[in-house]
This record gives sequence, C-alpha cells and structure tokens, in this order.
Amino acid sequence: MIKRYGASTIAAVAGTVLMWSTTFAGLRAALGYFSPGHLVFLRWTLTALAFAAFAVVTRMRVPERRDVPRVIAAGLLGFTVYQVALANGQAGVSAATAAFLINMSPIITTIISVALRREGAGPYTWAGLLVSMMGVGVMASAKGGFAASAGSAGLVLLAAACFSGYALVAKPLFSRYTALEVTTYAIVSGAVPFVVFSRGSLAALATTPPAGVATLVYLALVPGGISYILWSRANAALAPGVASRFLYLIPVLSLGVAWVWIGEIPMLAQLLGGTITLVGVALSTYRGSGAPPRVALSLAASQPNMRRPVPAKEPAA
Repeated sequence: MIKRYGASTIAAVAGTVLMWSTTFAGLRAALGYFSPGHLVFLRWTLTALAFAAFAVVTRMRVPERRDVPRVIAAGLLGFTVYQVALANGQAGVSAATAAFLINMSPIITTIISVALRREGAGPYTWAGLLVSMMGVGVMASAKGGFAASAGSAGLVLLAAACFSGYALVAKPLFSRYTALEVTTYAIVSGAVPFVVFSRGSLAALATTPPAGVATLVYLALVPGGISYILWSRANAALAPGVASRFLYLIPVLSLGVAWVWIGEIPMLAQLLGGTITLVGVALSTYRGSGAPPRVALSLAASQPNMRRPVPAKEPAA
C-alpha cells in the first residue's frame, strides 16, 4: 500500500482519518462549555477566517458568477444546517451513536439520487438500506441509546441528510474547481448565517475555562481545518474509490477516542448495531462488475469528500 501510493499520501490519509475521528467526542466535550448555537458560531467563524486567510495568501480564485448560487446552497446544506443539526443532536446522543448515524450519508445520498432519477437503484442499494436500518434498530435498543432521545437522533440524521444534499448540489462544482476551492467556498459562505448565534457568544467564551477554549480551538483548526488540507492532498494521489473505503474507519476509531477523551464506554448494542450499519452502507454503495458509476459520497465525521476536478463529461462523485 505504501509503495503503491507513497508514504506521504498514506500519512495524509491516516492523519485525516485520525483527526476526523475525534470530531464527535470533541463536540460532546465542547458542549459541556458552550450552548450548541455558541459552539457552531465560535468554531466555524474561526475555521472560516482561517480558510479565508489561506485563500488570500494563496491567491485562490473566486467562483464564477454563474456558480455563486450553487456555492451558497452548498454552504447552507453542508455547513450551516448540517452543523446546527449535528451540534444540537449531539447534545442528546452519545458520540459513538452520532458517528455511526452520520456515516449513513452515502445511503441517503443514493436514495435522493434515485428519487431525482439521477441514478438507478439496484439490489445492493436496497439490501444495504435494509441492513443499515437493522443496525440502527440494534443501536436504538441499547440502554440509554437514542431510542430514549429520538429527537436528538433525528437531528443527527437530518445532519446526514443535509450533507447528502450538499454532495449532490456541490457535485458539478468539482468539475470546474479544485476540492480545496469548493470546500473553502462552502465553509466561508456557510459560516455567515451563524452570526445569528453570536449574541452572548463572546461573553460565554470569556467565562470558559482554558480546557473549553482549547477544545474549541482544536475543533476549529484540526478536524475543521488542517484535516481538509491533508485530505485534499491525499485525494490527488488516491485511486478512485480508495478514499471512501478509508472513511469507514472513522466511526470505529471514534469509539476509542470517546472512551479516552470523555470516558464514554461503548455498549455491546452500540458496537454491534454500528458494525451492522457500516456493513449496510458499504453494501449499498457496492458496484458489481459492469455497474454504472454511483453518486453516493462517503462522509467523514461531518466532512465533505474531496476529489480533484475532472472533465465535465465525467463529474466527480
């Protein structure tokens, strides 16, 4: 693997997966210091400023006028609504449960694509959906699982659905811009509406202990910033389909991170149900020999899949 793709590429992938696997435990920890609204405003304002500064320093091109509405829509779906739903949802479900639920985004993307007649649904699609629903049911049966907080779990699933919408809305942009450009546009535009949560946020930040501030800065700059740069570079060298397979490690690693960081011990039902869910996701996005390309996009703990631009006749997945 290292010889084929290069040590730097594998290191970039490993670093990204490790960083993104800390997102859910980090959010649970941060919610102990901030309200969901203050958290998304402070975190993503800091992230957006960092990306905007990077864009200025690197002289990143601005999107063409015809693409501005699509960029705004991508930002609203992939960051504004997604992050608000995820932050509020994680206030009521465990980090492990959130990680597995978010990873259902590829299935949701496929369902939306089928409903819009952008792709067909084969037996693997529906079999994967059925298996994933079984996994969700097993997780819900856990004591203290999301069956006891269905509203919060629903918000996490809404976040997954929003990112699926982002995947479909942003897809045409990847044929004209680099992955890093699209992500920068989406983050900066998606962070603007968070200003509605700004009232009282600075006061909350001023009274937050150093541990809470450190968690906020970490979420903003590491899984929300550095990891995107690494992932963009890794995707420039990875073979098609390889990247998404690495992302399935994130919910599994999230279990260990949550255990170490916030003392969240995973229950057997969560482990079993999460594993079944991942099998279903993998099955739903499987392509048999001769099958047409799929639209489904894998999600990494709240992060867009990044690919190089390709010719317009072959849009990125």
